[in-house]
Amino acid sequence: MLQLSMGQLSQQDAVGVWRAVPIFRGVGHIKVLTSYLCCTYNMVYVALSAAYMIWIGKGTFPLKDCTKIHMTPNGYENKMNASECFNSTFLAPFTEQPQYLGVMAILIFILWFFVPLMLLNLHKSLKASLMILAPILVAIAIVLCVFISNGTVMTSVLKIDDWSMLARPYIWQSGLVQALLSSCVMSGYVISAGGTIYKQSDVRWISVLIILTNLLSGWLCVFMWESIAGEGNKDKSFIAILVLIYQSSVSEHRTKEWPLLAFGVVLVSGIITSLVLLYPVYDKLHRLAGEQWRLFAAAASALGTALTVAVLSRGISIAQMLDEMVVPVLVVATTAFEVVGFVFIYGYFYLKSDIKFITGSNLSRFWIVMWWLTPVLLVGVTGWWLRAIIRIAWSQGQSLWHLVGVFIAILVLLIIFAAIAVAKEEQYNLLAKLAAAFHPSRLWGPEEPLARYTWMSQRFANENLTAEQDVTAESNYANLHNDYLTKNEIKYNENWFKEDIYQKHPKSDYAIEYISKKDAIKDASPIYSVPAIDRSKREKEDTFRSPNICIAKGELGGAINCNCNRHFQLNVPDLRNNEISTSL
Repeated sequence: MLQLSMGQLSQQDAVGVWRAVPIFRGVGHIKVLTSYLCCTYNMVYVALSAAYMIWIGKGTFPLKDCTKIHMTPNGYENKMNASECFNSTFLAPFTEQPQYLGVMAILIFILWFFVPLMLLNLHKSLKASLMILAPILVAIAIVLCVFISNGTVMTSVLKIDDWSMLARPYIWQSGLVQALLSSCVMSGYVISAGGTIYKQSDVRWISVLIILTNLLSGWLCVFMWESIAGEGNKDKSFIAILVLIYQSSVSEHRTKEWPLLAFGVVLVSGIITSLVLLYPVYDKLHRLAGEQWRLFAAAASALGTALTVAVLSRGISIAQMLDEMVVPVLVVATTAFEVVGFVFIYGYFYLKSDIKFITGSNLSRFWIVMWWLTPVLLVGVTGWWLRAIIRIAWSQGQSLWHLVGVFIAILVLLIIFAAIAVAKEEQYNLLAKLAAAFHPSRLWGPEEPLARYTWMSQRFANENLTAEQDVTAESNYANLHNDYLTKNEIKYNENWFKEDIYQKHPKSDYAIEYISKKDAIKDASPIYSVPAIDRSKREKEDTFRSPNICIAKGELGGAINCNCNRHFQLNVPDLRNNEISTSL
């Protein structure tokens, strides 16, 4: 709710939204980096599922390299389990099985450069990709549940014999991190989507829809994999789902079509996850590099390929360390800082006013209470988990250098970007700059002029508690945005196609009398230039009119002939399709 509201109000990315509290601008950069890091080791999962789909499709099942036949009283049996199969093939060290790492490197390269093509036009391409991939994913999952699921297994899954498990911090920390990951709160995707994909939607209903979708899909996925897995011990490693698919297919003597479909579910869902993780990264690149952002995206894909291959070259130990230690700390820290920054520093009073502006109605107290409780929940559960981790590490003599490195990296990034934000403040001394960095920037707020004016008027009215200046419920952000575009479109359609575009129009917004073509235009000039004024032929009533118009001789960007100390320079590619942007 918080991220959607701020994204829809400002139409910024995960970094730009911190114009509201510039001192915490580093939180946005950490979010983008966390999203990119998650995508790096998520590609390991996607590449492994693609590799096993190819190997099973072109060969026999079980795989020949995953077979150890032993004679038993019941006949010949394969004694190699699924975990050993993965560790001896595509997860084997480079020195033992170099050919498998080469295949994985090729697949990772294809994925890193193929998946970004689905974001070629950012949010438009993202919506089209999700509309295609999501039905395919749901259809395959339904087929698996109908034909190979075992309903009797669900009774043992739902039966809890050891309630002491709920007293262990690891379960609560895992559930907390999973909720933040699956709801995309950790990556900044919700902020970027709030200003693009959901810019015309009610943030309250979209928030409820995201919550219900994650609850429903999370439970259904657990039930699906448990019903497919069957009886026996479950793998608990980083690649537990992949091991489950292979092991259950071997033990149940299924034909190779079923593991292909199961690995297909992982492949499609992994691609969807990669799209969602890369979207805030590319959104930031687009805002920084403009039309050249695709070149930087290609460079990011090359870097991601190198990082993913480096992670995979050491097996799954690095990926598991990132998944269990590094990412949870990053996710919880950025979310806690975000809630504290907006609710406690920016102020929940202004949050209520902003959400009323974009929705047209008052905010329910439920959301405010949740915002106040969220930092307590995040810090409490994570502190409990860290305490248990540290005690176990000390008792076993292990080092926690990766945890220390994560905290140092977070602190360094926050300090660096906070210092940059303080230095950019236009104040007279350091203390004034520091105090100003805790207040919203002058660039914070809606971008459309009409919406921004109404938003500032509403803030002024709420600050001074004057009911006369309060904005009505109908004047919300979406309506103002549509009215602004409609009025401009009507204005251009009415005033453009005229015989003389400089003549006085009775409905003109400006009370300026332009000189007629015969007297005003001295020579034939370019189509987009403003007419030159001949001083010798200027009429008597125009004597005192300030000649603040300059001419671009020959072509746009050419020499400018100015006769005054202030002028407007027009840079207009096409007046029929674009608004005139002026530089004073």
